[in-house]
Amino acid sequence: MEDQVEEIKRKTDIVGVVGSYVALKKMGRHHKGLCPFHSEKTPSFMVNEEMGLYKCFGCGAGGDVIKFLMEIEGIEFREALERLAEKAGVKLVSRRRDDNDERTKMLEVMDLAARYYHWLLMEGNAGEAAREYLRGRKINEKLMETFNIGFAMQSWEGVVNYLIKKKGYSEELLEKVGLVSRKSKDGGVYDKFRGRIMFPLQDAGGKVVGFTGRILPSLAKDDEPKYMNSPETALYHKSRMLYGFFQAKKAVREKRRAILVEGQMDCISSFASGITETVAVGGTALTEDQVELLARLADKIYLSMDADEAGSVAIKRSVELAEKRGMSIKVVQIEGGKDPDEIARKSPEKWRELVEKSVDVYEFIMTAAFKKFDATKVEGIKKITEEVVPFLAKIENGVVREVWAKRLADKIGVATKGVIGEIEKKISGKQETKNTSEERGEVEEKRIVKLARRLIGLLILRQEAVKVVAPWFGGVSVAGAEGKLITWLLENGENQPVDELVKNIPEELREVAGEAYMAEDSEEVPGQKEVEEAAVQLLREIIRDRKKEIMEEMNLARREKNEEKEDEIFAKLNELNKKESKIIAFLG
Repeated sequence: MEDQVEEIKRKTDIVGVVGSYVALKKMGRHHKGLCPFHSEKTPSFMVNEEMGLYKCFGCGAGGDVIKFLMEIEGIEFREALERLAEKAGVKLVSRRRDDNDERTKMLEVMDLAARYYHWLLMEGNAGEAAREYLRGRKINEKLMETFNIGFAMQSWEGVVNYLIKKKGYSEELLEKVGLVSRKSKDGGVYDKFRGRIMFPLQDAGGKVVGFTGRILPSLAKDDEPKYMNSPETALYHKSRMLYGFFQAKKAVREKRRAILVEGQMDCISSFASGITETVAVGGTALTEDQVELLARLADKIYLSMDADEAGSVAIKRSVELAEKRGMSIKVVQIEGGKDPDEIARKSPEKWRELVEKSVDVYEFIMTAAFKKFDATKVEGIKKITEEVVPFLAKIENGVVREVWAKRLADKIGVATKGVIGEIEKKISGKQETKNTSEERGEVEEKRIVKLARRLIGLLILRQEAVKVVAPWFGGVSVAGAEGKLITWLLENGENQPVDELVKNIPEELREVAGEAYMAEDSEEVPGQKEVEEAAVQLLREIIRDRKKEIMEEMNLARREKNEEKEDEIFAKLNELNKKESKIIAFLG
């Protein structure tokens, strides 16, 4: 499999694949464009054919062609590999499986179940009442096909007869995927979903991993829940699932936004009204995994939850998750109906208008607080600030945070600095201030990494410089992956094409090599002098850091009045000074 992955990457034109999603322009050795993973006006996204890598120097996204497809499409590794293999004409050799691998069997049986339910709805006599109900909800045959909607008969053994008795799958397998329940420990099994409209839950690649079943109103009983979901299984994890994501992802990527609603009917009605970038959370709590899935394709989330207390709480919970991922949140305010489904069915134009009139989430939180408490009284102002300030404290961007602080201050009639003071108190209560020496150490470490990467890029471009600078690094070690790569280049670098050099670089160091190489975006090959200067800068920085450490050791020895230790440390310092003088001398 490892060999096949490399073969697929080798046979795939990364510029062609990325170029089908991003407008790329050839600039020197690389192709440049606007990053598809974050919003930007100046191109900082690069693709390099020789290295087979992409890198955004704005948001940090980067990797090979497989990772790009995974991120842009929101799909898993295997799905991306299969798509690229098909395009490259590579027949994937399946892993050795025990009876075709249990996961594959689980996906097979879920796919067959979805087809079975869908056939019952679209063509079966048993599905006639369900078809009429959906048409009454303005869900036509085209939408039923798009979302693969189905119907589960009232029978206790519909799926059992079809998948176990006819298709030969085991009871245990159907139980594992949540299609059946067991009568008793030693008894048989029966259909879990009965008399329900079935909404298949698809992963980002379109594979059915679970179901939500809505009881058909004419078959509802008092003791039955309106909605029933598949249990958590090896395939289905509720916290990672967004209903409609497979159908919406193209529009989400194109519009760089996702409209989040609560339920399946909300999602389908919104989609039908023309807002095809709609997905449903299947509940009220947006999770970190769901935000991550959306962040790969969009930079804005429009939340449209039910106009009740639970919906408001869900909106507030979503703020921190989105802020952490650098996404902005707007709120679609419900007017003219109890939920998006009702509004979109009654008036698609009204629903589209509400989406476009969405307000910033902080505006929504502020407005809600002013409706709840009396801003003309001191106690009311106190309550309003207690409600709003914790959310303003979550805003990552300091300038944006100050803008909202000013708006709140104006509304309650106080000076902006008072609100900012409350926000800062909230922030300082959440994080410990780093000590100055710690911060300084981090800055210095980042500078060394930056210089090391600069040298790596130059050495890859001018490999003949290796012979000159290699001796300078004797007795000096560079930390981290950058240090390992510099050592490898100094030991193995020779005049060869970049793509040949890349093949030989150890796997774990290739990404570092690619990023360093793409950072050097000049069309011209660097001169020998440029490489030497970069090497000297890095060495001097490392030596300077080591000298600081030695001086601290010496001060300690002096305080302890340990003259022998002091002499020993002084000798080390002297050696480093000589080394630094020699390096400077190399440049003449």
